[in-house]
Amino acid sequence: MSRYTGGCINTARPFAYYRKVFFKNQSEISTLANLQGKKLVDIGCGYTPYTEDSMFRACYGAGIEFYGVDPIIEENITFKAGDSVFTRLTGGSGRFSPYVPGLDRAICAMADDLPFPDNEIDTILSCWLIPIWINKEEELLNIFTEFHRILKIGGTINLYPLPDWNSFQFKNRALKSLLKKFNFTQEFIYEPFNFLYPPTNQISFKKMC
Repeated sequence: MSRYTGGCINTARPFAYYRKVFFKNQSEISTLANLQGKKLVDIGCGYTPYTEDSMFRACYGAGIEFYGVDPIIEENITFKAGDSVFTRLTGGSGRFSPYVPGLDRAICAMADDLPFPDNEIDTILSCWLIPIWINKEEELLNIFTEFHRILKIGGTINLYPLPDWNSFQFKNRALKSLLKKFNFTQEFIYEPFNFLYPPTNQISFKKMC
């Protein structure tokens, strides 16, 4: 597959996917209405800024500040055939274009070094961040430290998919101390016979201090 994907698979999940896992399957109209006046960041957005059916594009059209952050974003980006195939497998259209509105909000950056001021963001969204990219507690500490920095008090981090958060037994003292600054809730998400939504949890962390 590396012949077609370049060794890395990049996809673009549609707005319908985000609405199901992060917004309790609300309609597009209701979701956008509830987000008016808020500032959101999608960490590990992949190619979502370049597709018409994405939350990135829907928020842009509705006048909502929604930023996509991913290290794959480049000024002269190219799309591989395999990326289109895998995007369709994850529910997206698979049609990409480098010439779309709002790309000033598509940012090339890492999750532990985000170009936002302190206490500015209302909501952070991220799909598959921990299962795919984070292997060590130190990495999780660095990323959550940055998330805590940019979030407003009361702002939330919303992650999917994850196992029961109570099953994690962290050893890093700094990480455990940082996590105490959040309250968390989790919701089990499962759709029979649909591999797009593995039977696991969506977890929200609310910044308390």
